[in-house]
Amino acid sequence: MWNKERSVLLTQAIVRICYVLLAAAVIVLPIVFKDYGSENRISMISELGRYVMGPFYAIVPAGYVALICIDKLLMNIKKELVFDAKNVKLLRIISWSCFYAAVVCVAAFVLIGITFTYSVGLGLVILAAGAGFMGLVVRVVKNIFEAAIVIKDENDLTI
Repeated sequence: MWNKERSVLLTQAIVRICYVLLAAAVIVLPIVFKDYGSENRISMISELGRYVMGPFYAIVPAGYVALICIDKLLMNIKKELVFDAKNVKLLRIISWSCFYAAVVCVAAFVLIGITFTYSVGLGLVILAAGAGFMGLVVRVVKNIFEAAIVIKDENDLTI
């Protein structure tokens, strides 16, 4: 039977898999964008690769911060600390991480559009929209949690 504990454990497993996948992407990305047509024997990154890798590496720390915060949120849920100020702070950090990623993607899209064509960087606009939307959703959930904490505190004081 599926229950809350199993759901939290599954989510924690997925988050921890994302830690590994993000680290793997950091390692594999230079290989993907290697310029095999280069006459120089030194491993060169293609020009497009440099424009894609820069924003990606700029976003990686924010990705890890968000993953760590999600992991901490899940641990708090396991401890049954749901409506707690710590969770509001974690949700705030996650939302700002998403907004940061969105800004980096938009800036990269503009830079790629100037250098290449805007159609090359169109995926970055889609990523920026997704990251911005996620930041907005998490921000709304954070505001709901803040309001719920106020109500909970008032109820705790009521006899």
